[in-house]
Amino acid sequence: MKRQLILSFALLAVLWGTPHRAAAQIFAVRANALAALTATLDLGAEVSVADKWTIEASGYWNPLRTDRLSTRFHAVQLGGRYWLYESFVGHFVGAHLSYVGYDLGSRTRRYDGRAFGIGLSYGYSWMLTTRWNVAVEAGIGLFRTRDTRRDPTVGDWDDEYLYHYRRWTLFPSRLGVSFSYLF
Repeated sequence: MKRQLILSFALLAVLWGTPHRAAAQIFAVRANALAALTATLDLGAEVSVADKWTIEASGYWNPLRTDRLSTRFHAVQLGGRYWLYESFVGHFVGAHLSYVGYDLGSRTRRYDGRAFGIGLSYGYSWMLTTRWNVAVEAGIGLFRTRDTRRDPTVGDWDDEYLYHYRRWTLFPSRLGVSFSYLF
């Protein structure tokens, strides 16, 4: 009996001494307002795994295609963020992995391909209320691209030159003003 009482008090002491987090800062869902201006749907989720660390996943989709311009692409980014103050508040630095499938071009040239990359970002997040945040973020990434270039004005029965390219590209990987709802 004495042994059970000592174990119970020890367990209570450990649980009582553990720092507790606010329930409103464990999970966030966000939408990028800057991407919405370019007809791109960007939704993301972020989870706090420690006091200053979060992991996040974002998805991008743009279906825009007209006779003169095509900006169709889809992308997925997985990454982590280190917050300098606490999760979801203040300055942060992040690293992310990216995959992009794209069909971009104009009336005279079209690029169809895929890209894989790794990038770094920096941002700042402001608490608007206990449940809403706004964050500004910018990042750069190194991408390995594989695409096919072609002339879309060539008819179905005409000869056409196709160019296959593989290259490394340094390109902006993140740019956004996003609004987050915290759970």
